[in-house]
Formats: sequence, structure tokens, C-alpha cells
Amino acid sequence: MRHYIVTAVLALCISAALSAQEYHPRESWPYLMENFESGVVTNYGGEVSADGYFNVSVIDGKLHFVKDGVIMVANMNQLQAVRIGEKVFVNRMGRLKEVIAEELGGLFVLKEVSVDEDELAKTDVGFGMRSAVASTQKVNTLGVGGTTVNLALETAISAAKEGAELPLKEKYYFLIKSREYSADKNSFLSMEGIDKVSAKAFLKNEKIKWHKAESLGKVLKYIAENSK
Repeated sequence: MRHYIVTAVLALCISAALSAQEYHPRESWPYLMENFESGVVTNYGGEVSADGYFNVSVIDGKLHFVKDGVIMVANMNQLQAVRIGEKVFVNRMGRLKEVIAEELGGLFVLKEVSVDEDELAKTDVGFGMRSAVASTQKVNTLGVGGTTVNLALETAISAAKEGAELPLKEKYYFLIKSREYSADKNSFLSMEGIDKVSAKAFLKNEKIKWHKAESLGKVLKYIAENSK
């Protein structure tokens, strides 16, 4: 019990350490959320693990957790889903993607947040030159999950503001009965059972924006109600 109390206090300290300015993942703190939050993991087969404190690495999309005050990486081969605070993430090919909309029948909209290597390529590497190779090397040097793995949580918190901000990109997906599609017009119109004429009229009438979660929720509802 004492361990969980100490862990909770340390996790809460992260907010105090980072809240002075708007939160953004950094090389020294490469996490989707600014603090480790309580959550529950579900493994394949439906087994639910004990509660813990979790976060998601934007470097490689893996789940990190705190054990005995140390940050560790979850076994992604066993993990099916995780609830962290109010957010739910599912494991897709070893990367966690957030569920942002859901309809009955196994239909979901997912969001993936990751490091934008194209933006890293814009970093000046000397003599006014910029290098895509340098950006890839930069991501690689951060290693599996980033620089915080196997560090004491308290040590990681103390260094959380150090290092450069990580440029991020967001990508959305439809998960339709275990099959994943990019959340874009072409993928939507190519789905089995979707009538292209009616679907195009729907997109026009609803003024669907493919980079907006609210619009994607409308598309998902349309799929649930109209796919044959």
C-alpha cells in the first residue's frame, strides 16, 4: 500500500513540474500525457491486470508503467488494450492508438500520435544544412520508448523540462470489425458495403473534415447505419 501511495504522489508531482507552461512532449519526457495516470490493462484473452500508473511513449507508441518507483516498458505482445484515466487505447501492431469514437458492432475511430520525422528533418545540422538522415538518427538515439526507460520516476521528473520539444503528428484510422483503414475519403468509399453515390452525398452534406475527430465520428456512425 505504501508503494502505491508514494507512486501516486510522484505521479502528481509531474503536473507541478510541467504545468508552468503548456505541456508538450520532450526528448527528456517523451510522453503523450504530462503525468503517469492510474489505469487498467487488458491482455489478450480478456485477462485484466492490476491497477497501475501508465503513460504512452510518442517515440514508439509503447505503454510505459511504474513498478517499484522505476519506469518500465510493457510487453506489447500480451497487451490488448489499456484505460488510462478517461482515455482508452488499443494495441495495433505494437503501437497504442486512442479510441476517440465507437459504434456497436466493433467499429472505432482511432488516433495515433507519433514523432514527426519530417519536422525533425527541418532541424539545422550545421552550415545551414538540414538532414532527413539526421532526424532518423535522432529518433533512433532516443531508443525504445525514449530516454526514461529503467529510470527512477523521481529522476525522470527532475529532468522532464530538459531536452528539445518533440514535433508531433496525428493520424486517424477507422477500425471496422478488426480491419484497419486510414481515415480518408478514398478508404471510406472503398469499404465493403458502402454505396459510393450515397456516401459522397453524405460527405458533401455534412462537410466532413478528415482531420477533425467530430467529423470522423459522424462518418463512423454513417458506416454503422449504412454498410451492408
